[in-house]
Amino acid sequence: MFWILIVLAIAMWVLQGILSVFQLKKFNRELKRLRKSGRVAIGKARGRFKAGCLLMLCIDENCKIIKGRKLQGITSFAGFKDFNDLNGIVLTDITEDFCNNFDKQTKTAILSAVEEYRQYTKQQEEKMCLDTPK
Repeated sequence: MFWILIVLAIAMWVLQGILSVFQLKKFNRELKRLRKSGRVAIGKARGRFKAGCLLMLCIDENCKIIKGRKLQGITSFAGFKDFNDLNGIVLTDITEDFCNNFDKQTKTAILSAVEEYRQYTKQQEEKMCLDTPK
């Protein structure tokens, strides 16, 4: 009986690894598709016992959101869905108060995308300052 439980645990671990690979491929396909339209800001909210949320917001050269895709679910069978609630809004103008109409996981993912984008642009500005000759 003990060995059956060990074999079952190993089988479940292997299955989880395989499903994670498929989910990663799904994410990469979606990201590649969105990047054809512009830059992409990615936000995430981890969910241990509730559905996690992964959000990709495609932005134009003026930092205006042109389209969004959202992955929310408990299992790795969850798929990306359109998330157009933020279309037309400037990404950096989004505040915590603005996100109060969304569920907690979506709100966390939106604010995470905004923060990640701010960190990225700050690093790019610092890199530009270092690269300019004096």
